[in-house]
Amino acid sequence: MNLFIESIEGGTYIAGIGETKADTLLKEKHSNSLSFQCINTIKTQVEGQKFDKIWLKQNTPYEEMCGLNSSTESLVIELDW
Repeated sequence: MNLFIESIEGGTYIAGIGETKADTLLKEKHSNSLSFQCINTIKTQVEGQKFDKIWLKQNTPYEEMCGLNSSTESLVIELDW
């Protein structure tokens, strides 16, 4: 089982659990998806759970800022948890 964290606009993160993608988003008691202001908050939320890998996905406008055509691929890196 892997943990997938995605950085979305406004410095906010969402997280989900799955084998190859975030099949199940982290949710609160009332089935609303949780959003986080920092990765450490996610770490606290999943404390005690074991994951094979933790992935961080970031959409970056780097190409656009440099005057290049924007890429549809996101930056995905494995985090040292």
